[in-house]
Parts: sequence; C-alpha cells; structure tokens
Amino acid sequence: MKPVKKIALLHDMCGVGKAALTNMLPVLTVQGIEVCPIPTILLSTHTGGYGKPAVYKVSGDYIRSCADHYQEQKVTFDMIFVGYLGSPELVDAVQYFLKAFPGTTVVLDPIMGDHGNYYCNFDSSYGTAVRALLPYADLILPNLTECYLLLGEEFVLTDEKESIEEICCSLRKLGAKDIIITSIPAGMGGKGIAVLQKEQLTILENREMLREFHGTGDVFDGMVTAGLLNGKTILQSVEEAHNFVCSCIRESSRYDYPEREGLMIEKTLKSLYKF
Repeated sequence: MKPVKKIALLHDMCGVGKAALTNMLPVLTVQGIEVCPIPTILLSTHTGGYGKPAVYKVSGDYIRSCADHYQEQKVTFDMIFVGYLGSPELVDAVQYFLKAFPGTTVVLDPIMGDHGNYYCNFDSSYGTAVRALLPYADLILPNLTECYLLLGEEFVLTDEKESIEEICCSLRKLGAKDIIITSIPAGMGGKGIAVLQKEQLTILENREMLREFHGTGDVFDGMVTAGLLNGKTILQSVEEAHNFVCSCIRESSRYDYPEREGLMIEKTLKSLYKF
C-alpha cells in the first residue's frame, strides 16, 4: 500500500497574492497528500488588484510532454485536478493528458467567470472549449456564473432548489457527473453551496456576512480534493472545506490585511494537521 495519495494539479502559478497552486499545495500537503504541480500559466501576481501582471503562457506541448514522460516512467496519480487553463489550446492539451490516465479520478474547476460574466480575458469560445472537459470529470466545482457559461445560457441569480436541479440536469446532459456549485445566493446576503451526488441534491447555506479575499475558491478546492483523497464523502468534504475557508476569512479579517493579498492561510493551516 502506498503511504500517501498522489494528486496532479494542472493550475496556474502566481508569484505574489495567494491563489491557485500557491494555496492548493500547502492545504493538500498538510493533510498528507503528495502534490504534483503542473503549471498551466505563470503570473507575477494574480489578476485582481495588482495591475497587469507579467505573464508566461505554458504551451500545450509542455502539458502533452508531461503526460508522455509520466507514462514512460509509469507514474500514476490517485486524482487529477484541472483548474485555470486560460486558452482553448490548453484545453486540447489537457484532454490529451487526461486520456493518458484512464480510470483516474478527475476533478474540474472550470474557472472562467463570476458575477454573471466571463472574466475579461475570456469569451464564449473559451466556455465552449472547457465544456468538452465535462465528460472526463468525475466531479465539477463551478460557481453559479460558470454553470450558465458552460450551458451557454443567460445568467440568472437564483437560490430556488428547482432551478438548481434544472441546472444540474442540464450539466449532466453535457457529460457532468457529481457537481458542487458555489456562490449561490442565500438569505441576509450570505452564500450557499449546492452538492449533487448521484441523484441527491443538498443545498448548504451560510448567512454569515464575510469579507471576500482572492484565492478563497482555491483553498476550497484544496480542501474538497484532500477530503475525497482521505476517504470522506463529497458532502463531508464540502462541509469541512466551507468551515475551513470561513475560519481563514475570519482570521484574515482580524488584521489590516488587503483582500488582494489573498486569503490568509498561514495562521490556520496548523488546524488541518492530524498526523
């Protein structure tokens, strides 16, 4: 038996401002998971609050070559996480990568928009490209906006269970399996999370008003994937992820700590260490 589980993280790397790989790697590692980062794009900072970052785009050939090298060396993974890609070309390369590891659990966060719109560097052509990854994924983690972008439909801010069920049904027709939807509106300005596992839909609500920090979604993704790799159910993993993210936000809010710096995880990671 292997002493630790191994996950490949296909995600972006930011030098300043905690986000993406910078957040997921420590969150997973402290919970006993071996992390294999495969950067999809390199940035001097994340894209919120620091002006225009220096950017180095990783080529699709690099992603394909990684897959070939790992196959040659008989490297295997317990899970593959696909996050920020940034271009349709990389979507094609990721399909190549995933096909190289059939039977491996795949988790996809289709990072491309929020608040009803695409991020400024994306348009509908990118949404169409990412849609092709849905059949490969065992679990997807879109926010509510990204659900509509994947479906090619006009955004509707909704918290009605019937509407969420319709969204999940439509995503499954495109190949999605289990689904976690974040950023669902909840009462008193809070936010909810919908979890569809098999045919069971559960909506969790948090009515607590909390500040928003960059990198929150990446910490959430790290917690969910760590929970699944450590044998927890999707619902258990989501609940623990939500609780940890909230504790990080509360800790960050205690200080004069700008949102652009990213979610403060340094003072809260120790609570995850159980070995």
